[in-house]
Amino acid sequence: MEELLNLDLFSSVLTPARIKVIVFIWSIIKCTILFILSVKLLRFATDKIFSNIVVKMSSHERVAQLTTLKTIFIHALQVIIFAVYIMNMLNLFGIDVRPILATAGVMGVAIGFGAKRFVEDIITGIIIILEGQVRVGDYVEIGSVKGFVEKITLPLITVRSDTTGALCFIRSGYIDSIINHTMQYSYAFFEYDVAYKENIDHVFKTLKAAFNELISKEENKAKVIGELEIWGLDGFRESSVCVKSRIKTQPKGQWSIKREFNKIVKEKFEQENIEIPFNQLVVTQNEK
Repeated sequence: MEELLNLDLFSSVLTPARIKVIVFIWSIIKCTILFILSVKLLRFATDKIFSNIVVKMSSHERVAQLTTLKTIFIHALQVIIFAVYIMNMLNLFGIDVRPILATAGVMGVAIGFGAKRFVEDIITGIIIILEGQVRVGDYVEIGSVKGFVEKITLPLITVRSDTTGALCFIRSGYIDSIINHTMQYSYAFFEYDVAYKENIDHVFKTLKAAFNELISKEENKAKVIGELEIWGLDGFRESSVCVKSRIKTQPKGQWSIKREFNKIVKEKFEQENIEIPFNQLVVTQNEK
């Protein structure tokens, strides 16, 4: 008798309508959980695969290019997974997605005719990425914008300005040229003005001694590629002669090397009594 009462109570609580609601809610939860797990699994698998590939690479350029491609690959797959999730959700709510897909196809063709700029952005973005013209982390000049690349997608390149810190969004279709300052290697460039009375060969020897001191530190040596290149006496100025030189560095190493080398050169010039002329203002006073 008790079992019959319990069965009747169970049947009264779980009516067909309530069971249908529970199944519907569980379907939504299950679909959402699968979506979240798919995105997380995608990121984990992609990071794992790309990490294994990066370990086998010795080229910094290939690693940077691969990192950029990984970001775009993840973004594209996330869009596809999200689209599948939305279609499943619409099906759960009883909305037939076939007419929507058909309408989207027709609208896509219509929009395609009017989306000339967007298509140009996509095509240009594909060319830029495939040719490896720019990668995430590169220091670039695009038009009037200078800074580090933070993000790359097919239609947009996002650059953080090195002066103001502003985040600049540059459409790929509007890019005529890209100046990449951190591709393969960089140069730290130097111009030193010394007095006419100085022995130029002595100046050259002092610069070489400064370079030897520079690379005596391991953190500097790791950034330097090759020897100091002294171009020689480049020109004559009003009160000085100009000596030019440069140091080949690893990508992004030119700024720290330039600062450190300038510091050492100033100290060496002072030790060797090499004069660096500077403009002086002479004031004369006529006595009446």
